Amino acid sequence: MWDFFSVRIVDFMPTDASVTVITRTAAILAALAREPEGARLLDLATATGIARPSVHRLLHDLIAVGYVSQGDDRKYHLGSGLFMLGLNAPNPGWDLTAIRPIAQRLADETGDTVYLSVRQFDGVHYLLRAEGSYPIRAQVVDVGDTKPYTSSYSGLALLATLSTRERENALRKRSFDVPEGWLGDTDVEQLLRNTIENVQTSGWCGGASIVYPGVAGMAALVPSHTQRPYMALSISAIDTRLTDDRIADLAPQLVAHAHEISAHIP
Repeated sequence: MWDFFSVRIVDFMPTDASVTVITRTAAILAALAREPEGARLLDLATATGIARPSVHRLLHDLIAVGYVSQGDDRKYHLGSGLFMLGLNAPNPGWDLTAIRPIAQRLADETGDTVYLSVRQFDGVHYLLRAEGSYPIRAQVVDVGDTKPYTSSYSGLALLATLSTRERENALRKRSFDVPEGWLGDTDVEQLLRNTIENVQTSGWCGGASIVYPGVAGMAALVPSHTQRPYMALSISAIDTRLTDDRIADLAPQLVAHAHEISAHIP
């Protein structure tokens, strides 16, 4: 599903003949990070180039410390122990000084408000905002805000990258910044699913009044070189300005800027 975000796991491997246990372990974890639906033992052995018995032994050790888990379907997943470990990790060092001009250029070209957000806990955290010249703005998010996945276009884009279990849980507990009833008789769940499906097929989504009345938006995934996408670049405007036709016209431009940002993140 994420072929256009692919990275060679062998890039984690040393060039000499000596392959350390740590390097092998890192390669296995990196391979699992690329498989939100889980991976079989054979898949991991193929992706890393490590012999299946060695992969099985390392997986057993990783399960023992909570860094890997195994589901009822026998597939392996990243474990919750990595989340607790990550809480104490240093900032990943995103080069926002290099990213900000890219976001501002998109805002200047479109005239609208541009946001960059990152996946965090059960939602998205907004890192920066760039303003365009259009006088009427739709500023429903501030830098530093953290929103549930279902309450923003960036959140819906990033929700598409999660495992089925995580995605279904977010949809079941969906949250909006306004009462859900404002959508009237609209099948909210189906609307969100259609939006997520568009991300899975094209890498971006967009529409009007999906997450907030009178506000239109669109978001594209920022490719990661080491794992599934964890950032999204978005455009926000009033719904009369960001029409369906204009969203379609701006999509290639948004995706291009998102790919440009990917050069400045891990």
